[in-house]
Amino acid sequence: MRSLTRLLAAALVSGATAAPAAEVAFDTQVVEPQSLDQIRSAPGTVESRQNSRISAEVSGRVEALPYDAGDQVEKGTTLVRLDDSDLRAQLNVAQAALNAAEARVQEAQQDFNRTKRLYEQKSASQQQMDRATAALDGAQAQKSKAEAEIRTLRIRLDKTTIKAPFDGVVVTQHIEEGELAQPGTPLVTVLDPDRLRLTARVQESRIPDLMGNGEARIWIPALQKRFDAERVTVVPQGDRTTHTFQVRLRLPDSAAVSAGMFGRAEFLLGETETLVAPPEAIVRRSEITGVYVVEDGKVSFRLVELGEKTPKGREVLAGLNSGDTIALEPEKALRHLKQAQEAKAEAEGSGGH
Repeated sequence: MRSLTRLLAAALVSGATAAPAAEVAFDTQVVEPQSLDQIRSAPGTVESRQNSRISAEVSGRVEALPYDAGDQVEKGTTLVRLDDSDLRAQLNVAQAALNAAEARVQEAQQDFNRTKRLYEQKSASQQQMDRATAALDGAQAQKSKAEAEIRTLRIRLDKTTIKAPFDGVVVTQHIEEGELAQPGTPLVTVLDPDRLRLTARVQESRIPDLMGNGEARIWIPALQKRFDAERVTVVPQGDRTTHTFQVRLRLPDSAAVSAGMFGRAEFLLGETETLVAPPEAIVRRSEITGVYVVEDGKVSFRLVELGEKTPKGREVLAGLNSGDTIALEPEKALRHLKQAQEAKAEAEGSGGH
């Protein structure tokens, strides 16, 4: 590799000269304009459209975690169970208070009914009637308070059993059995692996062009697959610092893609005529990008400016013209160029003697 780099550097210094040859001993290709989809892309990450980080709503020690990361769960499945012994003890106390309050209400009701009859018969004073009414109201208020306490405790008891909000997969456990969970403590994260999207960030100046016809694809390099976006959405709130907007591309439910994968959003801007260099012809050495051009049997190295990736290679923005012939085997082309330079140097040296 070092020798190839040195040869490349020598080729750049010496220019395009090489000894004439009727043919070259490597494959070549003539560069001609091709009709391709005009694509502009932006990097992004696959994420679930339904992703829930579930936190504790009541305090309690974790008693059970039936599922581990990677396990599939159905809606309503118990994900975490907290120790509820304290709440059940409080509920028993509240139930006893309610029983006592109900007994007081019954007693106060009987006293009120008796006092009312006597009051109607002019045998009880207004003050006695008022006391009986107040006693009944107080007993009923205590009963209502006890009932409210029981309702609150039952709701808290229900929250000690945390269930899956939808069909999905457990992706993270944030707590272990035996640990104490407080309200707000993250417990587990669940996502739906079938409802995915690619989220990318796009500069605000590019939004109008990219959203021109609303057509887009998702390219997943790890899978070497493309998927048509079912829907493209631009989140209306941009980032104040970077002046970028979040763009979401919905993946088909059938797409065999996993959340967290890297991808590229490809926005289709229509067809265009452009020059394309096949990937095997492109040479990259440090910050240098170029191709070997063959003209009249001579090989030269030419710097090129590349654009977007296409199914046929890389778009060439500058450095090549229609009709140029490029080498498809750069290492052989480099050796050919070096040999030509050495032959020329030898010939010039012999001529000097």
